[in-house]
Amino acid sequence: MDKEIRYFVNGYEMLLYLSGDREERKSVDCFELQDFESEEEAVAAARDFISEHKNAVNDQKHGIGSVTYWVAVVERAMEDAVMGWLPCDRDGVTEDEEGMVPDDATVAYISTLDGSREERAFELAKHDYYGFLDYKEDRYTTVYGYMD
Repeated sequence: MDKEIRYFVNGYEMLLYLSGDREERKSVDCFELQDFESEEEAVAAARDFISEHKNAVNDQKHGIGSVTYWVAVVERAMEDAVMGWLPCDRDGVTEDEEGMVPDDATVAYISTLDGSREERAFELAKHDYYGFLDYKEDRYTTVYGYMD
């Protein structure tokens, strides 16, 4: 019995910041986009979503600041009569050998942060801050300060 596989696209507004001395990433908002019959259409819609959004550096009174960025995720799913839509692999299998979601259920993960100027500035500011915490530096520069 062949079950229909659909491709769901979700967009996320994300925040990259330091919590104390730990790097954290959290979802600020989620946008459920439509679902598609083909992987190609879904990935194209995810790329369109990403192209409409830009990263932003958020300056803060204390700390190094943060970066708002955007992510689009394409997930393959199959409808189960009892559970609804479940993530699945290409063959419609919803669990791997360990009972977990199959690795290839996520078809695409696209982020505006990857390789961006804002990501590099955050990394530089984070390392500067670590040096300050370890008493190797007298001060540190914020993410905004490294954007020049």
